[in-house]
Amino acid sequence: MNTIRNMILGVALLPMLPAAAQQQAKDSTLNRTVVVENQYNPEVMDAFKVNVLPQIEEPAVAKQHIDYAESQRPLTTWAVAPMGPITRSLTQPVAPRGYIRGAYGNRNNTDFKASYLWNISSRDQLGVMASLYGFCGDIPMLTEEDDWKSRFFRTDFSLDYRHDFKRVALWLGGNFASQVFNYMPASTSSAQLPGYLDKQHYTLAEGYVGVRSTDTSFPVRFGIQTGLRSFSRKYAQMGLWEGSENIFHTKGYMEGDISDEQQVGLNLTMDNVIHDVDQQDYTLLRLNPYYTYRNGSFEAHLGAHVDWQTAYHGGIKAAPDIELAYTFATSNRLYLKAGGGTQLNDFRQLNDISPYWFQTEQMRTTYTPMDLSLGLKASPVPGLGLHLYGGYRMVKNEIFVLPGMADENAFYVYAGLAQDKAKLGYGGASVSYAYRDWFDFSVDGAFYGWSVDEGKEALLMLKPAFEIGLSARFKILEGLHAGLSYRYEGRKNIDSLDGKADPVNELNLRADYELMERFNVFVSVNNLLNKTYLQSNGYPMQKLYVMGGVSYRF
Repeated sequence: MNTIRNMILGVALLPMLPAAAQQQAKDSTLNRTVVVENQYNPEVMDAFKVNVLPQIEEPAVAKQHIDYAESQRPLTTWAVAPMGPITRSLTQPVAPRGYIRGAYGNRNNTDFKASYLWNISSRDQLGVMASLYGFCGDIPMLTEEDDWKSRFFRTDFSLDYRHDFKRVALWLGGNFASQVFNYMPASTSSAQLPGYLDKQHYTLAEGYVGVRSTDTSFPVRFGIQTGLRSFSRKYAQMGLWEGSENIFHTKGYMEGDISDEQQVGLNLTMDNVIHDVDQQDYTLLRLNPYYTYRNGSFEAHLGAHVDWQTAYHGGIKAAPDIELAYTFATSNRLYLKAGGGTQLNDFRQLNDISPYWFQTEQMRTTYTPMDLSLGLKASPVPGLGLHLYGGYRMVKNEIFVLPGMADENAFYVYAGLAQDKAKLGYGGASVSYAYRDWFDFSVDGAFYGWSVDEGKEALLMLKPAFEIGLSARFKILEGLHAGLSYRYEGRKNIDSLDGKADPVNELNLRADYELMERFNVFVSVNNLLNKTYLQSNGYPMQKLYVMGGVSYRF
C-alpha cells in the first residue's frame, strides 16, 4: 500500500481521456462430469442476459470416455440434483424449480439470493429472481494509514414470462436494481463532511418484449427482442452529473440452412442512446452477417462485424468474424479466430468496470479492428484437459482505470476512467483434471504484453502483466466437500511513477456440507493471506473476511 500511496498523486494528474473496455471470450472446458438434466439456473439476474440470439455451440473434441458421477453432488454441478434411476412408469423426477441462499460475514458481508421457475401450464412459464449483496465495514485508505467505513449494497429483482405458441415463443419481463455506496475520503478530515459527498445512489431498470421461432424444422429461424434500459444517478460528482441515460435496446437474428452442412445468418443489435445529462445522444447499429460450414472434423465460421454510429465520433467501422477449427485424433482441436467489433460504453458498462468511476468527458465507443488468437485444446486421457493459446489484439479507445483524487478540493478519491489506443500480445495455458466426484482441479497462467504510446505508460497501472490461477475441490466425506482458489496477478512497473501497484495475491477457502438432500451449509474464508491491494475497479480489496450460510433447492 505504501507504493500505491506514492503513486496516487502522479496518477491523479493524468489527463482523463474517453474510455471503453474489451473482454476476451473465455472458451469452455473440454471435459466435465455430465448430469443428464436440463436444470434451471438461478444465477442469471440481468433480464437482457436472456439470449435471444441463436445458440452457437463451440466446436468440441470428441469424447473418449464417459466417466459417470456416482455421488449425489457432482463437483462441477453442486447446485444440481442428478436424475435418479428410471422407475417402472418410465418417468423422470422433476428437477427442483426453486433456490434460496443466505450468507453473512464480518464487515456485514451479505449475500442473499432467491429464485423460482413456475410452470404455470404446459405453455406458460414465469421466472422470479431477487438478490441482495454487499458489505459495510472498515477498508484501508489509499492516502493514509487509517481505515474508513466503506459500504456498498446492491438489490436486484427481475421477472421473466414466456408463452409458447405452436411455432413461436413470446416472452416479456424486466429487471430493477438499486445500488447504494459511499466514496473513499481523501483524508480523515474529509470523512466528516456532510451531505451528498459521502454517498451515491444508482438506479437501474429495464423492460423488454421478444418473440422467437421454436420450430426447428423451418428452413428459416428468427428472433427479435426490444425494450428500454434506464440508468439514473442521484447525486452529482466531479464528472458524474446527476441525471439518467436511457437506451432503446434491440437485438435479433435470422438464419437459414443451405444444406445439412451449411448455414447463413445475420445478427443485429441496435442501441438508441438518449441522455438527460450534458452528453451527446447517438445510435449504434451493429450487424453481423455470417456463413458456417460443418463437415466431420472441419468447421468454419466466416463473417464480419459492420457497425454504424450516427454521432459522437460516429461513422462506419468493420472487423472480421472468422473461426476455423479442426479436430484430429478424436480428442484434439486446433482453432484459429479473428474477431473484433465495436463495444458500447454506456453507464451500465462503466458501472461494471467500476461503480466509483468519474469522467471528464463523455466516453467513446471502443473499436477493436482485429483480435487474432490461435489455440489447441486436447484431452490425452479421460478427465484431463489441456489448453494452449496465444493472440494479438489492437484496440482504439481501450478503457484504463486509474485511482486518483478527482474532486477539485481533494475531498474524495474516485476511480478515473481514461481512454487511449492500445495493443496487446497475450498467451497462456491451462490444465484441468477431474476424477469422478472425488477430485477436481485446474491450473492456468497467462502473460499480457500491453503497449501504449510513449509517455502514457501510467495508463497500464492496473492492467495485468501476468497472472496465475489455481482451483481445487475435494470430497472429504460423503456430503462434505472442501475447496480452495488462489490467484496471483502481477502489475507492470511504471517508470514515470517510480513503482508499480501491489500485485493481486488472493487465497480463498470454502467448505460445504449437505445436511440432507437439497439442503446445504457452507463457510468461506476469503483473502486468507490478509493482503491489501488495488482491485481492477481502482479501490482497495477487503482484508480477511469470513462468511457462512445455507442454501436450499425446492
